[in-house]
Amino acid sequence: MPELPEVETIKRDLEKEVVGRRITAVEGDWPKTVSEPEFAIFQKEVTGRKIKALKRRAKNLIISLDKEYLLVHFKMTGHMLVADAGELHKDHWAVKEASSPLADRVNQFIHLAFYLDNGKVMALSDLRKFARVSLVSKERLDTLLAHLGPEPLEDDFDLELFKKQLSGKKGYIKQILLQQEVVAGIGNIYADEILFDAKILPLRKVTDLSNIELKKIYKSIVKILSKAVDLRGTSTSDFRDAAGEKGKYTDIRKVYRRTGEPCLAGCGGVVQRVKISGRSAHYCPNCQK
Repeated sequence: MPELPEVETIKRDLEKEVVGRRITAVEGDWPKTVSEPEFAIFQKEVTGRKIKALKRRAKNLIISLDKEYLLVHFKMTGHMLVADAGELHKDHWAVKEASSPLADRVNQFIHLAFYLDNGKVMALSDLRKFARVSLVSKERLDTLLAHLGPEPLEDDFDLELFKKQLSGKKGYIKQILLQQEVVAGIGNIYADEILFDAKILPLRKVTDLSNIELKKIYKSIVKILSKAVDLRGTSTSDFRDAAGEKGKYTDIRKVYRRTGEPCLAGCGGVVQRVKISGRSAHYCPNCQK
């Protein structure tokens, strides 16, 4: 699932490509991609709208139109692409040129396309068809996002706020870091990488962590997410940026999806995988305590 760094990457890419453009047509082959309103109304209402700005909130992409907002959640396998409209076969949603990054198979599951007034198309590719897009008012947008916790890369996210967000929480630290009301935007990839960097076992109970350990986790949250944004996300699975390219954090990850491989810290340990509340956690039993 695209997490904070992946959605931030797409947001920054789209800012360069689509802000100020007008949507001339909307096409799709999977009406359920649109959560609200129903697809035919969505298609009519969005056509003709101008894209004013883009924002990210947690794992959500927010596209500000000249009236209302497009709220996009990529779920498991969604990502947004921008290309010349002529690069796509309208009938088969397939890329013409084999040399294009868009020829990558994960970029060819396009289920919603916004055609723009400069001859480009902003298209949602989603292998598993779980991604959802809504056209909402400001009031509806605020309601849908009201449960989210603080943004970890904002200036006001300090150690004391992090501790406050954890106050009263029970359970394993890996499990708690995934809760979007605690810290917005962290998912499975970066929770694993953060806890490895902090040298904290994912099976540690939040209530058992010392102030020193909490400080280590806080610092690792900011460090790892910042680095992942700089490297344009992780593409161990389906994520691609708006040009169809892979993110480079994949190349430096320490534990995520490295089960059975030697620990890169050189401790002699081997990366292990364990299930916590139905989610996988990857860790080094030598480095993380």
